[in-house]
Amino acid sequence: MGLQLYEYLEGWANFRIMRKEIIAVLIFGIVACGQKQECKKPRPVNPNGDSELALLMRDMFEESDSLKQLIIEGRLLTGLKKYEDIHSAIPTDPTVKGPVFEAFAEAYINSLKELESSDSSSVFKFNTMVDQCMNCHAEFCPGPKKRIKKLYIR
Repeated sequence: MGLQLYEYLEGWANFRIMRKEIIAVLIFGIVACGQKQECKKPRPVNPNGDSELALLMRDMFEESDSLKQLIIEGRLLTGLKKYEDIHSAIPTDPTVKGPVFEAFAEAYINSLKELESSDSSSVFKFNTMVDQCMNCHAEFCPGPKKRIKKLYIR
C-alpha cells in the first residue's frame, strides 16, 4: 500500500509540474498570437527616398542588364523601351531637371534607338548607351556609377 501511495503521489506531482508547463506554453501562445505583428517596410535603396526618376532609372538598369545578356548571346533586339518618361519623371532633387539633364536624357534615348536599329555593331552601340548613362551620372548623382560600369560588355 505504501509503494502504491508513493507512486500515486509521485505521478500526481509530475502531473502538476507538467500542468504548469502546459499552462505556461498556452499563455505564451495566446499572448504571442494576440499581439499585432508589425510589418517592416523594405528600406528604400536610395537613402534620400525613391523618386519617380530613381525608380525609372532602376528599371532602365534592369532592362539594360537583360539587353547585355541578349547581345552576348547574339540575339535580336526588338521592342526596347524608349523611356520617354525620363523627361517628365520627378527627380529626388528638383534642381537636377534643366537643359543639361534634358540633353543627357535625349542622348540616352537616341542611343537606345541606335541600339535597336543596329545589326552587327550592337556591342559597340550598347557600350555607347552605357557611356550615355555614365556621362549623365558623372554630372548628376554619381552614386550608381559603380553599378552602371558593370553593364559594359568587354
